Amino acid sequence: METIEIRFLGNPEIRRNGTRVSFPYRKAEAFFYYLAYRQRASREELIHLLWGDEEESTGRKKLRDAVYQVRRQLGSEVLTSQGNAELALSAKVRLSTDLSRCDAPFLEHFFVKNCYEFEEWAEGVRSERQRQDSAVARQQYEAAYQEEDVAGMQRAAKVLLAEDPFNEALYLELMQRYAACGQHHMALRLYRDMEKLFREELETAPSREATQLFQQIFTMKEQLPPVEEKSGGPGYIGREKELLEISGFLQAGSTKSVALIEGEEGCGKTGFLDACRKLAEGNGMLALHAICYRQGAEFFLSPFGDIFEELRQLAAEGKLGDISEEETALTIAELAGGVEEEGSGYLRYQAVEQRLLGLLQSLCRKKRVLITIDEIQWMDEVSYRLLLKLLQSLDSTQLRLICTYQGQEEAKVVRQLERPVREDRVRFLALKPFSRAESDRIVLRVFPEFREAPERLAALYEMTEGNAFFLQEMIALIREKGFVLRKTPKIDRLIAARLSGLTGAEREVLSCMAIFPEKINMEELEYLLPHMNRLELLGHLENLEGNRLIQELTVGFEVCYKFVHRVFREYLYEQQSAGRTRLYHRMLAEYYERTQGGRYAALPVIAHHWMHALCPVKAYGYQIRYLQEFYTILNENFPIVHSEITDLGGQFGALAEAEKMLELAKDVIRLEDNSPEVSRMKMQMLYILGRHDIAAGHYDSGVAAIEQCMMAARRCADLDMLFSCYLQHIFHSIQTSNLEKAERYTTLGLKESAEGHAEMHAAFQRLWGWCLLRRGRLEAANTALVEARSAFEALEAEQAEKSPKYRASIAACLAYCGDIARLQGKLEAALAAYRDAATIGGVSGETNGMAQIYSGIGQLLYLLGRDAESGEYLTRAAGILTASGYRWGLERTEGYLALLAIRQQQTAAAAEHLEKARYIAERIRNPETEELLREAEVALSRQEGAARTMRGKF
Repeated sequence: METIEIRFLGNPEIRRNGTRVSFPYRKAEAFFYYLAYRQRASREELIHLLWGDEEESTGRKKLRDAVYQVRRQLGSEVLTSQGNAELALSAKVRLSTDLSRCDAPFLEHFFVKNCYEFEEWAEGVRSERQRQDSAVARQQYEAAYQEEDVAGMQRAAKVLLAEDPFNEALYLELMQRYAACGQHHMALRLYRDMEKLFREELETAPSREATQLFQQIFTMKEQLPPVEEKSGGPGYIGREKELLEISGFLQAGSTKSVALIEGEEGCGKTGFLDACRKLAEGNGMLALHAICYRQGAEFFLSPFGDIFEELRQLAAEGKLGDISEEETALTIAELAGGVEEEGSGYLRYQAVEQRLLGLLQSLCRKKRVLITIDEIQWMDEVSYRLLLKLLQSLDSTQLRLICTYQGQEEAKVVRQLERPVREDRVRFLALKPFSRAESDRIVLRVFPEFREAPERLAALYEMTEGNAFFLQEMIALIREKGFVLRKTPKIDRLIAARLSGLTGAEREVLSCMAIFPEKINMEELEYLLPHMNRLELLGHLENLEGNRLIQELTVGFEVCYKFVHRVFREYLYEQQSAGRTRLYHRMLAEYYERTQGGRYAALPVIAHHWMHALCPVKAYGYQIRYLQEFYTILNENFPIVHSEITDLGGQFGALAEAEKMLELAKDVIRLEDNSPEVSRMKMQMLYILGRHDIAAGHYDSGVAAIEQCMMAARRCADLDMLFSCYLQHIFHSIQTSNLEKAERYTTLGLKESAEGHAEMHAAFQRLWGWCLLRRGRLEAANTALVEARSAFEALEAEQAEKSPKYRASIAACLAYCGDIARLQGKLEAALAAYRDAATIGGVSGETNGMAQIYSGIGQLLYLLGRDAESGEYLTRAAGILTASGYRWGLERTEGYLALLAIRQQQTAAAAEHLEKARYIAERIRNPETEELLREAEVALSRQEGAARTMRGKF
């Protein structure tokens, strides 16, 4: 099949099977570009486009010649005629274009002399693509900005600016966003590019707004360099987006005079204020700072003591002009002890207040001043009054105020600053936890080597949950100790301080919540705290939520609670006595046994609580039940499973870590306890290990484990386990094409399950149908499979509730019937049977058996020559089998993918699929697969030889 490659963008060109093609004249090339882009066109349309200024007969003659030239250069089958009216590209030609790209204009350097209709068409396509490319680029830019993917932002910005190079608003947006991601140098460079473009092309300069933004970003770059402090910890980290807003707030033209910054403890409010003061100093402002304390709320004007102490030092250094050190010292002395107490007990602060106000007003009239106040929610009433008088007596050009507060105190702060809020002079900002992208950028600034260790970045974010203080502490710890994930003493002290104001009942509620790794609902809390009624418990939860220790969330129709930060839970869990912790876990294990013991999803939870209640045998029991269902899905083709696990769809693989669970199996087998309960557990674990190894192609160890399990099952007279072992021997026989062994265990299973074991008898009947199929007794095989299907359908009908429990087995019967039709050469009938199997079995989720069915459909479609559909089904099958780690069937699927790639002349892809197939086949050791792979290897070798010969000719 011919391969035509067309480059439409930039300098256009056409290649045939990799060789560039040249046309004798431009209009022939233009004709092919138009037809390749449109796929089909009428002859009248083409004549009007390229020879509209000539007689119709002449135009038709020249069109025929253009068709001849295209067929001559690109092959006689490249074009097809729809009678005398229409021309189209042939479906027999594989066409490859670059139209999916958006980095160059359409036919940018291709012109046809005196052919205005063609130029008009090309310009229309260019304009439409430019609009489409801009919309795509805008989406890509927004997504890259959310992820802080600077390289992605640059690529998309290039497209946006190419479409609208003189849009100053676009430049300003891009500058702001680069700065918000900490890329100040890129924002400044973009301004200089805009300045140069405007000067050279428009003979003008950027607007005042653009210049101010440039100055803001330049100040941020100079005042907040990303360096590390001498103390060994990182300097101020992150918050570039919020600091850019503050930079704008500090500009002389801003109408706001107050910025209120909300944030939880540990979010970096104090460090943020430090950065704000540096920005203010970079703008030539005088920056003053005060801190409010919970304990100082009763001491009037105490925050202003810090401010005037700072002013006294500045006056001594001669930095306050005509305001002397003595004047500030006198004010401080009056503030500290110069007030008098009247008989009524009222403290006369009015004189001191007036002196403070006068001094600050005098200072603000001489130079612009910024006052930052940390934790303003603890400010005393008199200080609030002085602050409001100061704001009312001075305009925003003279004084700016930035205050931080804790979110739960917002109502109090807004009430105290009610007048400036009402006058719309307040800007509100929130310091939220860092996003994953922000956290990664901060860590990489200090540890660039972590770029090659994304799992460390993920672990750090999981540990800190974006809390600035926790992140800074972890960075300092890693610098000192290497990569470790544990709380530092400072983090423990911060948590202890957060919990110090709680009541005993609130601490008890938190202690109960700490037992749960994730969320907890009201019923679970009431069970652990029976002495509290629901209203009382809700009151405690509301208080804890108000203190930002927990948060409420809705899951379905259920209200649950969880810790705001994982470290709070871990701290409380570690602080509890071992006796209390063990008691809580035991209570919860018994509670879940009673209420959810039969639910598959609850098994790991029950096992978790029994293990932490120091009852490992009970924990192992639940883990084994979980393992049996889990590995039934992973290690069998057509499992009979509970409906609940099929409801999980493609997510069941995430419910457990396979390697850890296999280690658990080995731990159970090594238990020294030989009681009947533990012996049964060991038997079950031997079965799980054997089934896993057989599915993975480790036949020796897998068969040995199954044999040990069979011996134990006979000692225990456990027929169900014995039947399961028979099935594993049969599955091993299928994988290795050992028909005699499969017949032996199938016959044994049919005999022993004949009475009272309808489900297992139907399964063995299905497998007997497979044995007959492999013997070539197709009529008998079909009869056995029809009987097995009827048995499964009867079992399904007997269920009290409708469940897809037996659908996979019914699908298997249909798939084997498809195999019979395939052997008889009835490919369409086989395909119909496989499709029916896929429809019925699909309700059981993406099991390995469904992958085998999809692979069968793909193989039949390949044999029928329907390559596109074949590739879709084979790729889907390979994806499912790879994701579950199941090898049997994957080697055959990869073999057919290799054959499909060979047919499509994709030599490199064929070699890759063949390599995968060969690797798996060496472990599966299925002789039938060997024949398929040899066929693919011969075909690939021939194709590679032909390619070498062709290259030699050129």
